[in-house]
Amino acid sequence: MCLTPPALPRQNLVTDGDWEARSVVNYQSIPAQALILMSPPAMTPTPARPVTRVPQGFLEQSLLGTRLGFNQQVIEDETFAGSTIVLRGREIANFGLCSYLGISDDPRLIEAGVDALRRYGSGYSSSLAYTSLPLYHDLRERLSAMLDASVLVAGTTTLAHLAALPVMVTDRDLVLIDGLAHASLQGVVPTLSAMGAKVERVRHNDIDRVAARAEETPGRVWYLIDGLYSMHGDLAPAADLRRALDDHDNLWVYCDDAHGFGWSGLRGRGWFLETHGWHDHLVMSFGLSKSFGALGGVVASRDPSILAAVAVTGGPMVFGGPIPPASLGAGVASADIHLSDELPSLQDELLEKIRFVNEYAEELGLELFDTDLTPLWYVQIGGTNTTASIVARVLKSGYFVNVAVY
Repeated sequence: MCLTPPALPRQNLVTDGDWEARSVVNYQSIPAQALILMSPPAMTPTPARPVTRVPQGFLEQSLLGTRLGFNQQVIEDETFAGSTIVLRGREIANFGLCSYLGISDDPRLIEAGVDALRRYGSGYSSSLAYTSLPLYHDLRERLSAMLDASVLVAGTTTLAHLAALPVMVTDRDLVLIDGLAHASLQGVVPTLSAMGAKVERVRHNDIDRVAARAEETPGRVWYLIDGLYSMHGDLAPAADLRRALDDHDNLWVYCDDAHGFGWSGLRGRGWFLETHGWHDHLVMSFGLSKSFGALGGVVASRDPSILAAVAVTGGPMVFGGPIPPASLGAGVASADIHLSDELPSLQDELLEKIRFVNEYAEELGLELFDTDLTPLWYVQIGGTNTTASIVARVLKSGYFVNVAVY
C-alpha cells in the first residue's frame, strides 16, 4: 500500500558540509495509518538550530579525525591476535589498545569463553535482580580473593559508577571530583547534582584543597579520582590521600582504577591499593576490559553492607542487562591467571617495556608529561592542525596511536 505522504512538521534541519541533510520530525503528529509506506518529503536546506548540544567546533574536529583515519576506524582483520592491525589495506603496529598484559587472546581465556558460550548460549537475558548465571558467582569469588574485599560486578565500569555513586552519596554530601577524572566519573556528576548533592571540581591531584574542604565541611565529603589517570598517564598521590583520610573522619574516597587493575600490584589489585592499602572510607572500582582481558566493571569495599545496598537498588544493577556468558567465562579464566604464580612474571615483563619506553623517550628528547611507571604516555603536541599533521605522519609510518584534542 502506498500513501501520499502528509505534510510533515519540520522541527530541525541538519546540514554539515558533505553530510546529507536530513529532517528531524515529530512522528507523533503523523496519522498512524500514514506510517505504512511513505516517500520522503521534498526538502529545501535552510539554516536551523543544531540538534545536539555539542559545540560545533569540537564536532568538526572530531569529524576531521574520522576522515583522516585517527578515530572511529574499523579494523579490516579477519582474525585478530598480536600487536598489529589492518587499516585501509595496510598492516600497522597498534599502540592504541589497553590490553596491557596481552592476555585477551590467551588460549585459556578463549577456550573458557567458548565453553561458556556452548553451555549458556550467547546471552542470559535476565536482570541480576532476578537470576544470574553461576559464572557470576565464580567471578565474584575470585575477584574478592584478588582484592581481599567484598565485590559486585556490573556490565561496565561506567555502569558500575552509575550504580554505586547515586546509592552511596546523599543530598547532604559534598562531592569533590578531580579535574582529570575519567569521563565515566564526570558523567555521574549531573545525577548527583540532581539528587541535591553539592559538586565541586578541584585541580588535578590538589590534596591540600581536598583536605581544606573536608576541614571546613561539617558533613560527609566524597573525593572522586582515578588511580591511574588515562589522559596524562600519571598516578594519584596515594600516600597523601591516605594521610588525608586518616586526618579527616568525614572524608571518603571513590577511586576508579580501571587502567591500573591487573598489570600492577599483588594479584593484580592495582598500584593504588598496593600503595594506599584498604581504608574504611575507601571504595574502589575497576575495569575488566583492559589489562584483565574480559568485560565488566567492579565495585569493591571492605564494607559488604555498602555493596549489598548497591546490588539491590543501584539502577544499572537492577535494570541493566548482564555480561554475556562468553565474557564471564573469559573473566573467570583471567582471574585464575591473576591468582596464580604466573602473574608476577607477566607484570615484570611489562614493567621492563615501560622502563624501556621512558628511557628511549629521554634519549630522543621526547618530553613526556609524566614518567611514572605506567603503560600510558602522554605527549602534548599543540593545536588541532599541528596534532593532525603529526599523527598523520605517524600513521603513514606504520603506527596507530590514540589522539585526543581537548
